[in-house]
Amino acid sequence: MYKINRIDDFEFISFPILDEYSNLVYGFTTRKGGVSKGNYATMNIGFGTGDSEENVSNNYRIMAEKLNIKIEDIVETDQKHTNNIRYVTEKYKGRAMMDPEYTEIDGLYTDRKNLALMTFHADCSGVFFYDPVQKIIGLAHAGWRGTVTNIVGAMVRGFVKLRSNPTHIKAAIGPSLGQCCFEVDEDVKELFLQTNIKFKEFMVTRGEKYHFDLWEINKYNMLKEGMKEENISISGLCTKCNNDLFFSHRGQKGVRGLMAGLIMMK
Repeated sequence: MYKINRIDDFEFISFPILDEYSNLVYGFTTRKGGVSKGNYATMNIGFGTGDSEENVSNNYRIMAEKLNIKIEDIVETDQKHTNNIRYVTEKYKGRAMMDPEYTEIDGLYTDRKNLALMTFHADCSGVFFYDPVQKIIGLAHAGWRGTVTNIVGAMVRGFVKLRSNPTHIKAAIGPSLGQCCFEVDEDVKELFLQTNIKFKEFMVTRGEKYHFDLWEINKYNMLKEGMKEENISISGLCTKCNNDLFFSHRGQKGVRGLMAGLIMMK
């Protein structure tokens, strides 16, 4: 379940399961509403993608303005396709991806207000978490490696350390490669099945390729941690199939921009 929101020409995705909470400011950006050109058109928020730094900086400002988030309140991940998560406080505000003391972090969570958690995406899922009882937010970058190593389970356990009850946690799995487009060879298939033979239930074989449903695997991993099925929502948006709306690493053969996931409590 998802909703496309438009503010002028800026478009972002939200999720009905989280929209009911007025204290949340959040969204998953699309390609729409920025100033970048070509393969990066238009809302590219990825430095180091090949786009000009001026364009990306302008896109950051546009994104922050439209979502009503201050750039200086953002805490970014340092994504390396791990299952590493970190609890963050105000001292992490403005921490950038290349900070040498802040590396290999693919998920963030906090119980602090006015702290905007941010992840980067071009085919990997952004998984948004919120506990409305204990007032805790989290955001995970879950590519196939993070899915196999259960980053969403790590996030639930992080919430529990902050006194959260897993049955209270709401989660939304954002746009990413669907089972239609996530295909792998024998070696990766074996990695999935060696991790958990249950994952075979989320696999289909097409010729010499194997297609896994990463959305359902992440949902399965969250259910194992005690979350309730009705509290988990899957957007169902494939980034490669919807390359007009989203950047797609596979769809654009690596020459692409990046979308952002952001979440903050007021």
